[in-house]
Amino acid sequence: MHPDHQQLLEELERLAPPPDRRPPANYLGQGAHPLFGVPVPAKRALARAWATAHRAGSPETVLAVVESLFDGAGYDEKTLASLILGQHRAAREAVRPDDVRRWLGGLVGWAEIDHLCQNLFPASQMLADWPAWGGMIAGLASDPAISRRRASLVLLTGPVKASDDARLAELAFANVAALEAERDILITKAVSWLLRALTARRPEAVAAYLDAHARTLPPIALREVRAKLITGRKTARAPA
Repeated sequence: MHPDHQQLLEELERLAPPPDRRPPANYLGQGAHPLFGVPVPAKRALARAWATAHRAGSPETVLAVVESLFDGAGYDEKTLASLILGQHRAAREAVRPDDVRRWLGGLVGWAEIDHLCQNLFPASQMLADWPAWGGMIAGLASDPAISRRRASLVLLTGPVKASDDARLAELAFANVAALEAERDILITKAVSWLLRALTARRPEAVAAYLDAHARTLPPIALREVRAKLITGRKTARAPA
């Protein structure tokens, strides 16, 4: 364990509510990973303070702490690692696809996955080394672990919304097609999420995809994405 990891862990324990007020086991889908239940704003403030104090440090120095946190036993450590990356641009920009794939190996459930995969790595970073990033994300869609199959969808939600690059959209549609028959909520909700993100720049393509895949897409995805296309929201507005 990195010495800074140990200090951050002690701070997480200090910020945690008493054991009898913590969320129940597997509350966030984190399986056997211990959960302190540190409030997200407090954990985000801790990440911001630590990243600010280490702003002048090299990306490698920061990533050594991030690596140690991802290797930690608990949910709060693993999600703090992602929050630190979000607060330290130089370290985040130094992350490579192999790093993400390795870190995903220790994450389970929707919350740990989404902390790492949602809007952390922008389109520009992926496109700068597309063969590596695209290959890694495509491979996740066939991973035996459902959490990492979810990651293959969530990693693309921000980039397809921010960029017109066809490579991102093509991979997004391909990963949706590979996973749309699954009915676990970890996948069905992520399928809907990614298709809704695609509507920002490719509404016609999404509409055509819904028509062509209506029999295999999860019902929740059909409902939410159609509502998004019509109303701009994932749920239809109530009548006036």
